[in-house]
Amino acid sequence: MSAVEKRKARRREIVEQFSFYVCVPKLGYTRHKVKDISEIGIGFEIETLGEFKLKKGEVCELQFYLNQSLHLSLEIEVMRHVDHDSTQEVGATFANQKSNAHATFSTLVKLVDQLSEYAEVTPA
Repeated sequence: MSAVEKRKARRREIVEQFSFYVCVPKLGYTRHKVKDISEIGIGFEIETLGEFKLKKGEVCELQFYLNQSLHLSLEIEVMRHVDHDSTQEVGATFANQKSNAHATFSTLVKLVDQLSEYAEVTPA
């Protein structure tokens, strides 16, 4: 089964030009790197310290940051995780897809699609 079929929505890998990151308040307010997004889910990597990890089936708040101070509060359910020595890769779905925050996030996904297709990156 392909990644699209598993998630039931096309994943958009987050390129370096976007500065999105997430915080999981129950784990503290550390920034975690966003790997990919879709209308119904998100993939991210967290730095783990001891037992500060997420478990499959766990439902918790996720703060999706668009910059240093602007974020959307979303509820996620962990669908998969891969543990490494000091990191954990997490794949989650949005637990409440009827919230205003989720509707705003879905609009952002569409914007990412358009920017990925039409925007140009100026070399440094």
